[in-house]
Amino acid sequence: MREKLKLIFIECICSLVIAVIVYIVLKSIIWAVVIFLILVALIMIQPVLLVLNKLIKRTNWYKSQLADGWKFRKDISCELDLCNLGSNSGNYAFDYESTGLKAENWAVGPQTLSYDFRVLKNYFSYLKEGATVLIPICPFSGCIKDFEEESVNYKYYSFLHPKMILSYSKNTNKKVMRLVNTPFQQSPFTSLKRLIRDIPLVDTQKELIDENLMEIDAESWMKSWKSQFKISDLDAPVSERNQDCIKYNIRLLTDMITFCLDRNLHPVVILPPVSKALNSKFSETFRENYIYSFVREAIHDSIPFLDYFNDRQFLDSSLYFDALFMNKKGGKLFTKQVLNDLHLNKEG
Repeated sequence: MREKLKLIFIECICSLVIAVIVYIVLKSIIWAVVIFLILVALIMIQPVLLVLNKLIKRTNWYKSQLADGWKFRKDISCELDLCNLGSNSGNYAFDYESTGLKAENWAVGPQTLSYDFRVLKNYFSYLKEGATVLIPICPFSGCIKDFEEESVNYKYYSFLHPKMILSYSKNTNKKVMRLVNTPFQQSPFTSLKRLIRDIPLVDTQKELIDENLMEIDAESWMKSWKSQFKISDLDAPVSERNQDCIKYNIRLLTDMITFCLDRNLHPVVILPPVSKALNSKFSETFRENYIYSFVREAIHDSIPFLDYFNDRQFLDSSLYFDALFMNKKGGKLFTKQVLNDLHLNKEG
């Protein structure tokens, strides 16, 4: 910073000298002042932009645009005891604050098992030998290979190696990194608007305890999933399309487990809980066809499978901010239980 200030000072002195020369040559104080002001304005463009970019990076708007990348772009500790992968449900379900463990939440949402594996490959070197890798699955984890929309992959450009990103594009990388490094230049009007009036991030501390609202939200999730995976009846035989995806993800989950074991890491497959309103929507037939048969095919007896889907202590709506995602209170309680079940909790 001192060097930059020193350079600005020197440039301003040079501008003053040029203005004096203009005055001597043209005998005009007006032209001398105009030239001096123009030169100073040009000198100050870069520092002003630097300050604006730093201010914008503090806004909730900027953080929400790049929320997934923050956890990876910070200084990650080495020799981690534990990490978790997963999509949004994993992102909200695990909270390692005050656990006494060196642990990282590497869930990114929305995310497929394919990208879980890519994140693990990219960052496993931060884990110590014998570290635990939590692999959460969701009710429909087996039904998707990768998202069709290329834009879903944009979030990975700021923290994954290019070879880990599907359909990697140098042009997309430039666009994403311009927003990461110079948000003002990328979105000047939006940036200024957010500097004037920032919008708070989602408060995961809140509790959506109104049972009617929870039921409506649960219905909304089910409608969305049925549409996404072309399912009209959850109890009907699994379609060929979904069977193909499930077989693909069985192989993928098996490969993830092998990857961990080959590096002396301890993989644990976890089925996180959902609210009572959402839990009630899944029949035993669905659970067998889409979840439990999938897990049985992918893992062997030596790999722990922690099933919290029907755990009564996590059905209460006060632990969620919608029908699927846990709030801060729920995440802390759930994380503590998982660590206790794995005999990893160092709290206290």
